[in-house]
Amino acid sequence: MNMLHYFYDPFCGWCYGAAPVISSATEIDGLHIQPHGIGMLSGNQSKMMSPEWRDFVRPHETRIHALSGQVFGDSYTQELQERTDVLLDSSRPIAAMLAAEAMSGDGIPMLKRLQIAYYVEGRVITDPEEIGDIASNLGFDKEKFLTCYSKVMELDVENHINESHKAMQEAGKKGVPAFILEHNGRITELPFGRFISRPEKIKPAIESLLHL
Repeated sequence: MNMLHYFYDPFCGWCYGAAPVISSATEIDGLHIQPHGIGMLSGNQSKMMSPEWRDFVRPHETRIHALSGQVFGDSYTQELQERTDVLLDSSRPIAAMLAAEAMSGDGIPMLKRLQIAYYVEGRVITDPEEIGDIASNLGFDKEKFLTCYSKVMELDVENHINESHKAMQEAGKKGVPAFILEHNGRITELPFGRFISRPEKIKPAIESLLHL
């Protein structure tokens, strides 16, 4: 199988900046995109939205917008980021991605929709009700999705994060987003910086590698 391993975190603004790159890669016939959530803000690293977090991420988000064109909506920058009651826990949106993948193979569409919900619409993507509504908008039965999501949270997400860290270490990567192409026993890194401003370039880059 031709596989693009995509290492990400739902609360990584640069990963939101990578969304158009992923969209371009999804156009490649026969390529499976495997998302690996690293849990940047999981477990003991989870936190509440705060002025300190806001001040930390905003300069990055300004640069992400300049390079990628990705929009950070007013509902996010002027409302959500001003709150102090918003839980930032990567495990929850990662579990939503895993639930979507398990139910229909739509992990990537779920991830992209969660990013839009957070960074554009200013929605709390750690709230199960919000997650359920987002899943419903993608065509899932809300009740069935939340049942699957709860099971993933209980049984699967911690192992997924641990395995993602292990795979990143084996690939020699330390940060996200990161793209690793696996093809015919070969492993090739695709540097994100090459594509952030030209996301359409990843498609011919991967296609050329697949034909080696």
